[in-house]
Amino acid sequence: KEISAAKCAGRRIVVIAVGGGVNGNAMGMIAALTGSDFVEVPTTLMHYNDATTSAKKAFSLVVEGQILSKNILGTFYLPQLVFCISEVFLTLDSSSIHAAVGEAAKTMSMLGKADSAAGQQDFHNILGASEFASDFTRIIQTIGGFEQLILFLHQTLNLKKQALEVGRALGSARNGGERSTERAEALEERRRGVLKTLRGVFHGELPETARGEVMSFMTAINEEVIKAKAMFLAYSDPFEKYRALLFEYAHTLGHGVEAFMNGLYRRAAALDIDYTEAFRLHGQCVGMAVLWAGEMSRELGHLEGDGYLAHQSLVYLFNRFGGFDFGPLRRLCDDLDVSVEEFCEGVLKVVRRDNKRGYCHCASGSSVDQLVRDRPGCLLRSSDPGAELRYLVEVSEDAQRRVLERAFDGEYDKVLVCSRGAGTPEALALVARSSGTAASQGSATVAAEALDALITQLYRHDLQ
Repeated sequence: KEISAAKCAGRRIVVIAVGGGVNGNAMGMIAALTGSDFVEVPTTLMHYNDATTSAKKAFSLVVEGQILSKNILGTFYLPQLVFCISEVFLTLDSSSIHAAVGEAAKTMSMLGKADSAAGQQDFHNILGASEFASDFTRIIQTIGGFEQLILFLHQTLNLKKQALEVGRALGSARNGGERSTERAEALEERRRGVLKTLRGVFHGELPETARGEVMSFMTAINEEVIKAKAMFLAYSDPFEKYRALLFEYAHTLGHGVEAFMNGLYRRAAALDIDYTEAFRLHGQCVGMAVLWAGEMSRELGHLEGDGYLAHQSLVYLFNRFGGFDFGPLRRLCDDLDVSVEEFCEGVLKVVRRDNKRGYCHCASGSSVDQLVRDRPGCLLRSSDPGAELRYLVEVSEDAQRRVLERAFDGEYDKVLVCSRGAGTPEALALVARSSGTAASQGSATVAAEALDALITQLYRHDLQ
């Protein structure tokens, strides 16, 4: 009503979305439907480097707290401005950082080194692939900054908890009409003090080299996602209906497990069961689904040897803190007496409503998905001559069910290590993730160097 009245009065409307991706989508829809100017102020890393780089603003179908279908209703509307304050990322939970990396692993898997000679051949038919060519695997080289950021977030949990408690009290005071009272002013001053202390830890106590690594990580992930999205959205597919659906890689099962687990979180809350450890954000579910897509590709004979190792390692390199482990979700399922059969069927029910159906032939008992062949950056093409998008393929539910069952049993809770301590591809190994510290699993930087060398080697082999 306020927007309508303002427009009738000839006033210019600006909708400002401050928050994460869900908030950005919701406010973007309102801006689009009312013809208002739109400004996004992202407060999560994933919102900044993923949601704001897309014109798509969409809602999911939710019934009684259960997500039935993702992004089923929406529009396309670009913000006039994206204003980012990097320091807000210092207040995040580590799951938010893992979520951003999960989406990055998805893009590394489907795009690879698009700026290389072999990568240019992979995407030669994409207008914009040369102009905006991305090397998303550059993020591998910033693993040190990722780990420094996670450690910082863990070390400052108590400060963030204090800031949240004061913020809630301040919100209650303001909502109760105490906007300018002495109590509200005291709470505001206290909140400023806590946040100042938090910034002081980062800028004053964290070594300069560690701060530099953190900034390099955030810069790389943001720069490369902008280039990656521009490759497809700038010219070829701004409305994300065809070629840009490549960015839906690993989202079929990712959306499925995210939706099913959201239902379990509600059940746990109703029974007063703590599900904090099991909570997974969208990007974390996508990261897990990247592993499952790789496993299906290997099972079907499309991905093997070093190509398989490189693909899976794009997630396992970043799993030293367990952000992509399924184990905590399994324990919640056990607490709620959810069997593996109920879990798999619950995920597949969501998959059957996936918005990619219809782009290629899909028989009963199958779904439309995406798979990688040979190496990261090389997607399997559909054998359906009438397919609207050749990179969407038919995958049987049996294949999807098998990887879900193995995930349920913890088979994919692994980490990438250099078994002999040398940064060479031959020394790479995928091992079960221990419950110990990240440091006990060897140097992530050495593993990253070996993984980068392996991927470069695979790309060079394609040109021989």
